[in-house]
Amino acid sequence: MKLSSSLRFVFGTVVAFAMIPFTIHAKESDRRTCTNESLQGKFGFTAHGTTLPALGLQGPLTGAFASSGYADFDGSGHFTLTATSSFNGVIQGPATVTGTYTVNSDCSYTSKASNGVTFRAVIVNHGRELLILQTTSGVVITGIARKEGEPGDRDEDSHEGGRKTCSAASFAGTYGFLADGFAGAPTLPNTPFGPLAGVGVVTVRPDGTFMMMAQRSVGGVLDPAPLPLTGSYTASSNCTAELTFDVGFHFTATIISDSETVFIETDPGTALIVDAKRL
Repeated sequence: MKLSSSLRFVFGTVVAFAMIPFTIHAKESDRRTCTNESLQGKFGFTAHGTTLPALGLQGPLTGAFASSGYADFDGSGHFTLTATSSFNGVIQGPATVTGTYTVNSDCSYTSKASNGVTFRAVIVNHGRELLILQTTSGVVITGIARKEGEPGDRDEDSHEGGRKTCSAASFAGTYGFLADGFAGAPTLPNTPFGPLAGVGVVTVRPDGTFMMMAQRSVGGVLDPAPLPLTGSYTASSNCTAELTFDVGFHFTATIISDSETVFIETDPGTALIVDAKRL
């Protein structure tokens, strides 16, 4: 027996409405819930933004802000954070603080460091990444943190007791990078403190040296051609590294994984962070 058009419409509508509760139930059951245990391990991070007069810092420290380092969460509501920071070109650190955090069921969390700085953030990517807002009054600062030793690390032997370790050999490779922030005198002579961005490729050799090709925009003025730069580095087992350029620049690196490393420039007159990813 053939159904009329109107009967087919009614039958289809009934079936569709009958399925709605099951569809909603499936979507709700797929929703991830979190606890303090959801946030544990060592995360490398970068942060940037602006400190404002309302924060109460001395005048020279107010303005462009950049920071990089790592935070270690214990899964029970406590963390330790080590960071090198630039306050309007004045480099401070590395400094270490402790603190507490509380994870909400929706995977957002709040935290407070022992120096009074507060944050609100969201745990994403199955606990491997954090999206962060500093909630201290008088600042506009955001950050991203990624868990060290993410899935896909090539060297499984670089993990001891579940903790990633690093060496010059594991750091070596070729990376593309993007730099963003501010720079000026004295690191860039006769240059007012202003925005700087750059892009390029760096090859890190196992012998403790590196070679880079970079093109920058400094205050809106583009380098006429990519700059060849060389230097040396030391890598530590705690997955940090110190880079010294032959022209005198200095950077501190946090090796997040086999595929990604983040940097902060530690020269006076800079507030610059770099994200590098293996080719």
